[in-house]
Amino acid sequence: MAWDKVLGRSAPGVKPAVPEVSAAADQNPDATRHNRRSKRVHISMHVRVKFQRASQPYEEDTVTETVNAFGCLLRLKHAPDRTQTVQIVNTKTGATAECRAAYVGHSEGGKTKVGIEFASSAENFWHIAFPPDDWNATDFSDAQIRDASTRQPKPRNYA
Repeated sequence: MAWDKVLGRSAPGVKPAVPEVSAAADQNPDATRHNRRSKRVHISMHVRVKFQRASQPYEEDTVTETVNAFGCLLRLKHAPDRTQTVQIVNTKTGATAECRAAYVGHSEGGKTKVGIEFASSAENFWHIAFPPDDWNATDFSDAQIRDASTRQPKPRNYA
């Protein structure tokens, strides 16, 4: 009987102990990556994060790990609570945006991974152009880049 629970087998009419995984999710473990609203860009942008917890204000300068059109992922010494309102300042431009902590991960090396989501549209907050949705970095191999850089321009006939 214990092995039945471990293996997810159960009596008829009883829910299995192990949740079933859909065939589509089983075949494509990166399904959530493809369902993102915009592409993530791995870039270190200097930001200041401000929030308040239990009437204690926190303000910390840090850098992003990734950014997208809807927020960023970064690490903080003092993490906000999940869904808590935070303010983020792009220290290069001075732009400020109201956000929420959409994800608060585990602490590693004294810092906690925090996913920040803009409360409203902030399309130009990062001042970078995001790749189109159908863009894939693997489409651009080193060989293609090397070939393109060694190609000679075609001579033009101005006759």
